[in-house]
Order: sequence, then C-alpha cells, then structure tokens
Amino acid sequence: MFPIMIDLSGQKVVIAGGGPIAFHKTENLLRFGIRPHIVSPDFHPSIEQLALEEKVVLRRKKVEWSDLEDAFLIMLVTDDKQANAKMAELAVHHGKLVVHAEHNDLGNAQIPAVMMRGKLMISVSTSGASPSLSTQIRNQLEEEFDERYEAYVDFLYEVRQYIKRHIPERPERRKWLKRAVENDYLEYPEKRKQYMADLKEEYPTL
Repeated sequence: MFPIMIDLSGQKVVIAGGGPIAFHKTENLLRFGIRPHIVSPDFHPSIEQLALEEKVVLRRKKVEWSDLEDAFLIMLVTDDKQANAKMAELAVHHGKLVVHAEHNDLGNAQIPAVMMRGKLMISVSTSGASPSLSTQIRNQLEEEFDERYEAYVDFLYEVRQYIKRHIPERPERRKWLKRAVENDYLEYPEKRKQYMADLKEEYPTL
C-alpha cells in the first residue's frame, strides 16, 4: 500500500450499504466536509437523520454498478458479500478507489485511523491487520500531540507563507524554518510573537 492524502472536494463518494458500519463510515467522511451518497434498500436511523439535515444523499435501492460508475471513491459495506465482491471487482477494473470493509484485498484503498489538531493530521494503519491497534495508537498520539499543536501548526503555516513571499535565498529560508520548529515555540506562545517580529524586522513587507 502506498500512503497518500487526497483532496476529495468536489468528488463523488458513494457508500454501498445503510447499516451501522455505513453510519460509522459516514461520520468519518463528515469530519472532512464530505457529503456522501449512500445506496441501500434500508438505512440506519442515524443515517435517516443525517439525510433530513441534508448532510448525506440517499438512494433507497439495492446497489448496482450504475450507482457507482461516476464515483471517485467507493465504500462497500452492504450485508451481501457477493454483491460487495462483484462491485469491488468492477470498480477496481474501472480504476476507482475502492474500500472493501470486510476484505481489504478485494479493494485497493484503506481508511486509516486519524487524529487531527487543526492543520496537523496524523494517520495510522496496520494495513488491515488490526484496526483496533490502529485506533489504540491513534488514541496514544492524541495524548502526545495535545491541543497546543493546533495553534502551533497555525504559527508554522504563517511562518512558511511569509518566508516564501519575502526570502528568496534557500539557505536563509531553511535557517528560519528550522528555527521555527524548535521546542520553545511550542511550549511558549509568547516566543512565537517575538519570532515573527524578528522575521519581519529582518525581512520587512515590501
């Protein structure tokens, strides 16, 4: 498996299946601002509620290839194993990204456990060996990378954007970027203000 992050803005994501697993997948997608299309004859009550809130699009029917052929990412979680396998084979053949919840080897993509602190995102995968271990490691990371990192990473983003605009020389860029990730700037927010003041004094806005 090759790890990659993909921007799904404007892409169609389809979940085949409407039970508890589909709801879990839906909750995860909603965290990232994705409004999935869900295809199933019946739906978990919580999915029905999300539809009332216009957070998901429902198609009340058995899944067919026509429901999937224009999707960018497909998640197969129906209780019909044969249908899941058939749709996975077709979707992979047509170059789709396919998550098969029960048998990873029938798809070509997996959803890792993810922790987020603002712009900081850390994902953990065991390549399907143990999702429970992935979740356990993710929970440990949430304790290590606490809420301080949200503002700290925002600071690093501001620093990088300013440096890209105002410092043309690569060695000088590296010097300032390396300084910004020193531990003091995580531990002491007031030092971030001094860093930006020093940076802007040496490289003022044109």
